[in-house]
Amino acid sequence: MTAFSFRPARHLGGLTAALALFALPAAANAVELQMASGYPDTNFLTQTVQAFIADVEKRTDGDVTITLHNNQTLVKLPDMIRAVQTGQVAMADVRLGNYGNDDPVYVVDAIPNLAGDYDSALELWDASRPYLTDSFAKRGLKVLFAMWNPPQGFFTEEPLETAEDFDGLKMRIYSTGTSTMAGLLGAEPKEVPFSEVAQAFSTGLINSMFTSPQTGIDTQAWDFTKDLTMVGALFTKQLVSINADVFDGLPKEDQDAILAAAADAEKNGFALMQSLAKDQLALIASKGMTVSDADEAVMTKMSEVGATMLDEWMKAATPEQAKVIEDYKAMK
Repeated sequence: MTAFSFRPARHLGGLTAALALFALPAAANAVELQMASGYPDTNFLTQTVQAFIADVEKRTDGDVTITLHNNQTLVKLPDMIRAVQTGQVAMADVRLGNYGNDDPVYVVDAIPNLAGDYDSALELWDASRPYLTDSFAKRGLKVLFAMWNPPQGFFTEEPLETAEDFDGLKMRIYSTGTSTMAGLLGAEPKEVPFSEVAQAFSTGLINSMFTSPQTGIDTQAWDFTKDLTMVGALFTKQLVSINADVFDGLPKEDQDAILAAAADAEKNGFALMQSLAKDQLALIASKGMTVSDADEAVMTKMSEVGATMLDEWMKAATPEQAKVIEDYKAMK
């Protein structure tokens, strides 16, 4: 393999960007990329990324290695895009929900019941992929693959049995979309970083949260709540992305290897998410929590909220953004 040639990042010039994006190469022909991610080793999202990293190294015969800095140890979740743009890292796992104020398509998957089952989640990604890929490219990032958070639910201290039970809840949410949802349900939305959930519960800042069973496990929600009411409703996404100049500077055979590994990671990660859902609910129940599907009254309220959010989303969307929904509906 020929020696690696680096073109300066679009958002940093010259040697500064090169030093920020790379550690010293382990061998004359090897490139070591630094990657930031937001979740602990036990999280299936991290496991999906780790499998991708191993696959890249295998497919490139060790010419490309990726060092993972997970659990927000290097970059916080809201700062992932900027970290890749500026060359702090070459790659990152970007949680789209953190960027809803930048572009409504980033949080279209947070509209309740728009894509509330597995097949619909994949169709919405197919419909939004061209737009999101182009949007990230304009920021200097190349999208490699998507990862999905599992079906969602409400962690509460008391059972959710009627629509009125949302009134007065101080609810931890994680995106602009879920903040809107919580407000329409009658709860008080509180955006709390993943790493501060336990403290927020202990200080009374929140007394409930809307999230996936995976996050409930990661935060040990059974220490603060007693009930998990599953609603499914939405599958929010992460996009694993790489600095576009870094990717373009790699030899063609390594680019192809990375893209092949990314395609497998997307497929395998989705399958892993599906397979873990039942086991995660069983684990939460084993900790003494009551786990149940939402009653009809709660699901009806969720549907009403979803319809309201979609209507408002469409009114504010540009024609290009609205086309994402039109393309998605055409798949149904």
